[in-house]
Amino acid sequence: MHHFGIFHLSSWLVYFYFYSICGWIFESGNVSIREHKWVNRGFMKGPWLPLYGSGAVVILIVTMPFADNPIAVYFAGAIGATILEYITGVAMLELFKVRYWDYRYRKIQFQGQICLVSTIAWGFLSLLMVYGIHPWVERLVGDINVEVVNVATFVITLLITYDFTNALRDALDLRKLIIQANELKEKLEAKIEESKEEIEDKLEEAISQLRYGLSELREDIELRSRKVFLRNPSASMKGLEEESKLLKAKLYKRFEEMQKEGYGTKSAK
Repeated sequence: MHHFGIFHLSSWLVYFYFYSICGWIFESGNVSIREHKWVNRGFMKGPWLPLYGSGAVVILIVTMPFADNPIAVYFAGAIGATILEYITGVAMLELFKVRYWDYRYRKIQFQGQICLVSTIAWGFLSLLMVYGIHPWVERLVGDINVEVVNVATFVITLLITYDFTNALRDALDLRKLIIQANELKEKLEAKIEESKEEIEDKLEEAISQLRYGLSELREDIELRSRKVFLRNPSASMKGLEEESKLLKAKLYKRFEEMQKEGYGTKSAK
């Protein structure tokens, strides 16, 4: 197995670009197959996913002290990659108000940023990286002419810097739109709630007035009915019918007046 030095920064930059491009190919290809259409899964427009490059570099660095112990490599890689995933997810959400992955539907997860399944997968990927993929990548890079590697690295650095600058600007613009949309949503919800409370208050007042009016009319009719019955019992039934019609007419009139005054009617639920 090849051992790589942590102080060879140019080599680590090459590895970062290599795994970023491979990660973009894997992620975009996988999603495109599932969606049956081309999907660019990158934060930027170019063929690179820095999260994969960062993840690979972090895994390689944190597992270096345990290269001869596969169990330690598994846990070190799983923990290191999970921490990176969490920090990156939180930072992206805070800066751009957008989730680039979401584990909230998983059973064992935290804030939708990390989950147990992902952590387990990172551990196995660490074993694959340390003992399978990276030794081959080291040999591949080592066999390429140094000048070619340097020129390619310089060109990719320029392209990624330009791409990242544009992507950052677009993401910040999107962040502003999201914030404005959320503010508008909150204002609309507050207005709807305010209108709802106002309507409910008017309905309660209308119902209260109707009940009060009905109570007064009922007492008035009962009093008149008793007087009519005492004067002429045989005519009491006829009087009750007339008083009932009078009550109904007054109630309809009062209801029409309240509608003109602006009181709504409560819809049946």
